[in-house]
Amino acid sequence: MKATKINLPCLRGKMGDWMYYVTLLRFKDVAERVFLPEEIDEKYKEKENLKLGDWIQRDLENKRIDEVVNYLKKQKQRFFNSLILGMYDGKPSYREIEVKTSEFYEDEEETEYFSKTFGILTLNGNESVFAIDGQHRAISIRKAVKSNEALIDDEICVIFVAHRTDELGKERTRRLFSTLNRYAKPVNKKEIIALSEDDNCAILTRRLVEKYKKFDGKILINGNKSINPNNTDSFTNIIQLYDIVVLLLCKIRITSVCLTNGFDKKEFTNTRVKEKELDIHYRKLTSIFNKTSETFKELNDMLVNNILVDRNDKKTSLIFRPIGQEIFYKTLKAGMFHNNTKGVYDYFSSAKFNLESKVWKEVFWDSEAGTMITTSERQKYAYHLIMEKIGIPINRSSKDKEIYNSFGFSKEDI
Repeated sequence: MKATKINLPCLRGKMGDWMYYVTLLRFKDVAERVFLPEEIDEKYKEKENLKLGDWIQRDLENKRIDEVVNYLKKQKQRFFNSLILGMYDGKPSYREIEVKTSEFYEDEEETEYFSKTFGILTLNGNESVFAIDGQHRAISIRKAVKSNEALIDDEICVIFVAHRTDELGKERTRRLFSTLNRYAKPVNKKEIIALSEDDNCAILTRRLVEKYKKFDGKILINGNKSINPNNTDSFTNIIQLYDIVVLLLCKIRITSVCLTNGFDKKEFTNTRVKEKELDIHYRKLTSIFNKTSETFKELNDMLVNNILVDRNDKKTSLIFRPIGQEIFYKTLKAGMFHNNTKGVYDYFSSAKFNLESKVWKEVFWDSEAGTMITTSERQKYAYHLIMEKIGIPINRSSKDKEIYNSFGFSKEDI
């Protein structure tokens, strides 16, 4: 992994509390020196504290990489924006270049600024360098020069920032990664959950996955809210869990029911609160999930006793499906608003909340296609009917009433 020593012309700048170094790298040097987080972690397999871990990376899309490689090979007017690279370990050094006054710049203050800004960045080749912004571009460059040596002397502007390996340093780099990607090309939801250090719901979701014992190995890490019907050992996935956390903690409007209590969603998902407050919210969430586990026997069997679940069995509770989780937690949130959580837990602990129920089979199961019907209208119909059963006030719209009448069921049927 070690590359040769290299001296680079450099501009040094400062923004906020970040010092950064702007320079040029040949494509050859990008290919040799910039690595994926998992490649760096392999280098430090015996030094856990120096690993980057899973959170500081984006899912690489091979199709996108191939498109960029093709562009580099075929487009004479090829051009990229800057790579932002994190760097640690090794022995990088920066030396200022003294600039003297001349007929072009006689001002001493200006000359002093030039001297502080212009310099030479020296890398000894043992540094660990990774892309904070530009992983696809960096890997595309590596792949392109491997098959086309004519590209090795192309140059790209790079911005180096120092990555620290302690917890505060990792937090800073994650925040920079998340910020750069959030305000440029949108980061997908999974990546925001994994990386954000300012979204309290994302932080709490990660904490639940990593520290809440009942969720150990029970949360699927994938890029969408669906769960394969053949999955037997996951309660839910990380995106659905994040949405549940948002629902439980933020002010949410439940259609035709109420505007619930909670934090302003925009503020709470963009501005980190103090650690003590996060601890309070974490305890609240674990308390709710403990009570949820107690309410659904099958769920408790999975989370506590590691009993596998058969999602294809119509007797299996809908709490194992995203649609069922949406219904339960929206009903619970409305119950919290109306001080009737006991009624919510009591109902679900004894109700036939599965596809053997004639009501839920009619509402959610397409017998011809053999698949679930999970439209928002049917979800709303379900939680309205359950809330009505529990005694939570609802105010159906004309459209809601039309759907209610079309099914012909009443609260007595559930």
